[in-house]
Amino acid sequence: MPGGETVTSSSVVTAAAVAATAVGLLSASRLVRRWRRSRHLSALRSRLQAAYREAKTRFGEHINEEVRRQQLTDSEKSEILSLSTGELLSRLRAKSLDPARVLLAYQARAYEVDRDLNCVIEFLQPDLAEVNLDGPLAGLPISIKESMAVKGKYSCFGLAAFAEKPLPTEDCSTVKILRALGGVPFVRTSVPQTMMSVLSHNPIEGAVKHPTAENRSPGGSSSGEAALIAAGGSPLGLGSDIGGSIRLPAAWCGIAGFKPTSGRLSRQGQRSVSVQKLVPASWGPMGPDVASLATFMKAFCNSELHDQIDPGVPPLGFNETIYVESRPLRIGFYLYDHQFQAVPSAERAVKETVDRLASRGHTMVPWDPPIRRLNLMETYLRAVTCDGAGILDDALNGDRVSYAVKLGLHAIQVPWPGRWVRQRWCRLTGDSETEEWLRSSVPMPNVLSMWYFNQEVTSLREEFTHRWREDKLDAIICPALGCPAVDLEPKSPFNGCLSYLVLYNLFNFPAGSVPVTRVTASDVAAMSNYPAGRSVSHATVARMQAGSEGLPVSVQCAALPWRDEACLSLMREVEAAWRDK
Repeated sequence: MPGGETVTSSSVVTAAAVAATAVGLLSASRLVRRWRRSRHLSALRSRLQAAYREAKTRFGEHINEEVRRQQLTDSEKSEILSLSTGELLSRLRAKSLDPARVLLAYQARAYEVDRDLNCVIEFLQPDLAEVNLDGPLAGLPISIKESMAVKGKYSCFGLAAFAEKPLPTEDCSTVKILRALGGVPFVRTSVPQTMMSVLSHNPIEGAVKHPTAENRSPGGSSSGEAALIAAGGSPLGLGSDIGGSIRLPAAWCGIAGFKPTSGRLSRQGQRSVSVQKLVPASWGPMGPDVASLATFMKAFCNSELHDQIDPGVPPLGFNETIYVESRPLRIGFYLYDHQFQAVPSAERAVKETVDRLASRGHTMVPWDPPIRRLNLMETYLRAVTCDGAGILDDALNGDRVSYAVKLGLHAIQVPWPGRWVRQRWCRLTGDSETEEWLRSSVPMPNVLSMWYFNQEVTSLREEFTHRWREDKLDAIICPALGCPAVDLEPKSPFNGCLSYLVLYNLFNFPAGSVPVTRVTASDVAAMSNYPAGRSVSHATVARMQAGSEGLPVSVQCAALPWRDEACLSLMREVEAAWRDK
């Protein structure tokens, strides 16, 4: 009937209007909640910034007063700071240096460095009575990354919301064992927001600066550690590494850094944003030379406290025989990983290292890593964001987002229809990095999918290991990563150059970076033949080579899982090959 049709039509219109109103109210409600959260987090951020500034000011006044009171002269301070980490340890063990005066000298120096580089989040005031000064580290001041929980201290990673998390009621296992071994944690160092970035900025503390090139990034996420050590503000530091976060900043700042096999050292009580287990996180030492890294690893691996605090750590003492052995090694090397073309300075560093090692009697084997069929960055990103980066998105919800993480966040927050369109646009424009982010950030639909993915990664690792053993290699040398330090605030993606690093996270091999040379004018000139058009990352890296002359360049060493001493031994040999010219 006509009247019935009119009523029905009116009902449909009314229902549509009600639905539209409900959707509008829901959207408005979400906007209001987000606005309130943003205001709340902004207030939290401001309070944290004020608290950190005030604490640093008070510490500066305290340390200046202590220097005057204890009559620490400039010459005594300079003498202490001029000692290598090994020399410093020897004199501390021999009791020919007072650990209190060594600590004061490094506290004063770290304060000076932080004023220039903004690398310290918090200065600790250690009580030497709580430290075993008769232990193997004998009172050595050691800087620690913010992720290493200290009783009663925030670990925010540039995230205001993390200031509302409960403060730790005890030190993490790292700090407990460190003190028992005679190490003195004296500063906590800065990280980029979320720690899921290789840059150095977060909205609470700002950007950590490069120790020698003010317009370049020191790298991340162990940003503060690398900058502080490179500037002489710490004789030894501890960082963490889930995608190059020790090795990359070490390489960009020109120091040594070592990522042990994950599980070799206890991570109990350490804090992070990510909770995935497909790519195991690791932590390890960073220092001015390889000897300092080996000294630390020996002390920690031989500590009986490991088993007492964390029985999940395998009882593997440090194998000194492997570390110091002088037999000729069979060393594989490669310049290209079938993922990203390293710049000329990175290739030259490997070539010259190979020549120097060959002249010392080692057998150098050109090696083709069996990862041709692997889209390494996509596989890695899929593993670390297997939840669709939901945890990362939640952590940043309503917060001010740093440029250090914006690119990835923009990719994962694209709605489904827009994601499809953007993926195809990226394919057309050659922006493979953003396309990888978009594909890899799709949540795994179920547990079975995660199991199959893990099985795939395991199969790739086994193939890699089989080829390694088949070729009878002791260790590997390759570029530390695809380029030297990038701009402090890059304007376009460059994450393709990280493939050299993330491989050894994905497969859980011990790996370390060793500084060997610096970018030369010839390296920059050779960029004329570089394949900048291959991808957005290649183009970004190519642009940033202008003005790179003088930046540090490192090589990367790697060994099979649980052969950490073999990796350190090769790192020591590389260092000696460049030192003993």
